[in-house]
Amino acid sequence: MSAEERPGSPPPRRRRAKRLAKGLIQALVPTERTIVTREGFAYFAVMLVLLAAGMLQRINLILLVATTAAGPFVASWFGSRAMVRRLSVLRRGPRYVFAGDPLTVDYALGNDRRRMAALALFLEDQLVPAERGASDAATTPRAFFPRVAAGERARTRWQGEAPRRGKYRFQDLDLGTRAPFGIVERRVTIPMPETLYVYPRIGRLTRRWFQLQRQTSENRLGRRHDRSSQQEEYHGLRDYRSGDSSRWIHWRTSARRGQLMVKEFEQQNEQDLAILIDPWLPRVKVAPEQREAVERAISFAATVCLETCRRQGRRLILGWTGPAPGVVQGPASVKLLHELLEQLAVLRPVNEGGLAELIDALPPAALRDALLIVVGARPLNLLEEAERSSRLNAATARGLMGRVLAFDAAQGELDDLIQFAEGETRGLLSQRLSTAEADRYSTQDERRRGIFATEPEDDGVIIEETVSSDGTPAWRARKGGGS
Repeated sequence: MSAEERPGSPPPRRRRAKRLAKGLIQALVPTERTIVTREGFAYFAVMLVLLAAGMLQRINLILLVATTAAGPFVASWFGSRAMVRRLSVLRRGPRYVFAGDPLTVDYALGNDRRRMAALALFLEDQLVPAERGASDAATTPRAFFPRVAAGERARTRWQGEAPRRGKYRFQDLDLGTRAPFGIVERRVTIPMPETLYVYPRIGRLTRRWFQLQRQTSENRLGRRHDRSSQQEEYHGLRDYRSGDSSRWIHWRTSARRGQLMVKEFEQQNEQDLAILIDPWLPRVKVAPEQREAVERAISFAATVCLETCRRQGRRLILGWTGPAPGVVQGPASVKLLHELLEQLAVLRPVNEGGLAELIDALPPAALRDALLIVVGARPLNLLEEAERSSRLNAATARGLMGRVLAFDAAQGELDDLIQFAEGETRGLLSQRLSTAEADRYSTQDERRRGIFATEPEDDGVIIEETVSSDGTPAWRARKGGGS
């Protein structure tokens, strides 16, 4: 029985249709392109002139020179194709970077051939905004490898300035060469998607900010002399000790275990913090100063988030106005900090919504006890906004005003509260966080970024030449594997 007559093999028509569809896809979305360079066009034009002159004048010597000149052209056509075979490409970039800081991307090119060296290879990468309609221009990192010996790997580093805050994606990476004569350029497109968050620019909070925060907290605590449950956090259960109050006994657990168990509380020494951002801009005729004020407000909020996450035990809330106001909250930690910075990175100005709708979305504990920081780029009547909220009455709204710090970035009210350093701000993240958490996160981040000190052999993309079922050559990109 032949292969075509076996029960498991598809009919010939289906195989032909599959090959036709595959060829059509490769023709519409080619992964390999051959481009004749400008020098190649000039070379080809001279060769045609010599060929025409030899044929018209019937001079065999000129015809011999013209046909000999075709040799380098043919050699460039097939030589460049062989030059990009069996090459592995690695890209190691950061998961995040702060706006204005240097952006560093490491590239490695491995030559998996046994004898033939790879010559004059270049890489062209693409970093584009992830959001559609974004006005940010694409960044194109480039790298050049003059020579990669057989069985070896070459590394290079590209460094440029990080774009504006936002979410970006690394898209297709082009690997190409013009070897051996520069007449023909061969390119192979490799899909290597990767996400990069550009966090807002952060600075250093001044002494004036800490004074305002301390005064507001002291005024609020001065009016409350009781040790309410809002100042204590439930920590767990422990065995009963002599002198413990009977009000702390957890009777259900005590009955189940047969011994007295009491609740254990941990006193909160710091007040919870809620940062409310109003990124409002007018619908038309937006001045550059207004956009700069919104960016400054977002940078101030990011800096306060980073400063708050230095110490644990405090609850942090971030809210923003808009058609659908949003809230992110949690205990201060490295994980929460990166969630907040990612949200601030993609936060866009709006011309709808107000503070009253955001107050309705806040958790009850924040309205009851937290210190509220309102920052935006337009003047706001806080008492009127609070009274418009459906969750606050007039008396509660007036009491809330004693725990609110409001700043208008458009009026320069943030100028004496934050200072921006000229150097790189990425190091502030590890300097201001607790040592254990910063080391744990930096280890995870370096494992993703890679410093190429210990490279895994199963990373990267391998370019292979294969033969399809119809006998035509094809290109395939696969993840690299071990030797």
